[in-house]
Amino acid sequence: MNKLIKIIVIFTIIVNVINGLAYPKYNAEELILDGSGSFPAQWFTQTLDHFNFQNNQTFQQKYYVNDQYYNYKNGGPIILYINGEGPVSSPPYSSDDGVVIYAQALNCMIVTLEHRFYGESSPFSELTIENLQYLSHQQALEDLATFVVDFQSKLVGAGHIVTIGGSYSGALSAWFRIKYPHITVGSIASSGVVHSILDFTAFDAYVSYAVGPECTKALQAVTSAAEDEYFAGGIREQQMKQILQAESLVDIGDFFYWLADSMMEGDQYGYIDELCSPLVDAINSGTSGIDLITVYSNYTINTWGKVLGTPDEYSTAWQQNVTYDPSKSADRAWWYQTCSSLGWMQAAPSENSIRSSLVNMTYFQTHCQQLFGQAIWPPNVNAVNTQYGGDQSNPLLNAAGTNILFTNGHADPWSQASIVNSNYPNVEPSAMTTCRKCGHCVDLRGCPGGCDLPNNLDQVRSLSLKSIAQWLNLNN
Repeated sequence: MNKLIKIIVIFTIIVNVINGLAYPKYNAEELILDGSGSFPAQWFTQTLDHFNFQNNQTFQQKYYVNDQYYNYKNGGPIILYINGEGPVSSPPYSSDDGVVIYAQALNCMIVTLEHRFYGESSPFSELTIENLQYLSHQQALEDLATFVVDFQSKLVGAGHIVTIGGSYSGALSAWFRIKYPHITVGSIASSGVVHSILDFTAFDAYVSYAVGPECTKALQAVTSAAEDEYFAGGIREQQMKQILQAESLVDIGDFFYWLADSMMEGDQYGYIDELCSPLVDAINSGTSGIDLITVYSNYTINTWGKVLGTPDEYSTAWQQNVTYDPSKSADRAWWYQTCSSLGWMQAAPSENSIRSSLVNMTYFQTHCQQLFGQAIWPPNVNAVNTQYGGDQSNPLLNAAGTNILFTNGHADPWSQASIVNSNYPNVEPSAMTTCRKCGHCVDLRGCPGGCDLPNNLDQVRSLSLKSIAQWLNLNN
């Protein structure tokens, strides 16, 4: 216990300098590791198909190691930071990163494996439907197990393994603990979306709650104005797209899905002030129509566009391109995963919707089938929930597993697909980071520019650190 108290004290000192991290460009995004540390890429020869022993094909899978806090003389634990739907160019290394804080306090080695079919870890040069059959969360879990067991066996003094992930990779972290309790002693699942949902209208409903009624009305006004300009056609439609720099979105569903996603991600990643304040002020001063869209474009270009993405990525034509490009193909790969199994289709709610009613389940079915053929639909979300648990509507399918800590941000709409105590009273305690800007994976990355006060980020990180320390001590 004395050792644990010392750890907590060290942790408290460290977190006083936390200001937040950079943010990803992918929807479910989780932490994109794009820092410039002195960490060379390393490569692991991975099995292509873990479920067909007659297939002996392999591919090269990239990984990184941060051993700055690891004691090679005495050995120590391993944090397996699980990456998800995006490329990796370094391990976690910033002192502001929750993973690094835990590693420094506990003398852990951090290792992160790039997810198959993302970044430089694609087995194929083309993402055809035939090749994409090897892209699944089941194959990804086997990748992690095969890799980390091999890595641990070659590391002198290697201790126990703890997994950490955020968003989709947060779900992978929890699922890994459930499937391989003999490999890992515990799991942190930050914004871990373990509940696969097909028609995810709860996403928008939660955004409305998080941003408040004034901002909700302002965002609805932007959507309504955009619909007016779009259906007017001709020069008015072209002018609106030029203002928003979204000329590449020729499909009406693609355009309104992007428009909605740019709004949702403002809340999701802690940019509520940048998203809401100018629009609310504009509405209060009587701004409407194309002028209101111009106000909104200042956010999409100067905040969303610089940090989170580009409208081009939402184009059906962009996502139909099968030629693999490490910097561009993540969208096609992620759509395949959601269309085939994971779901999370963010359709417009029937009432009080921020997004256009054009973004409905018909749009998502059509979009998935345009990309991957008729047979892709519907995603088998029931199979995912039955395999791991996580369906809050069915008490028999509550997430199973021990030593799994689920953490979520108060403003994060993805929490509606994760584990929170109010939804899952029979599972281990979860932690909620509370503040107006506390969004997706906030306990790992912090808030942009720092979390607003009051917040309990330090306490949630302290709980995570305490949990990891206990898991390691219990298994020494």
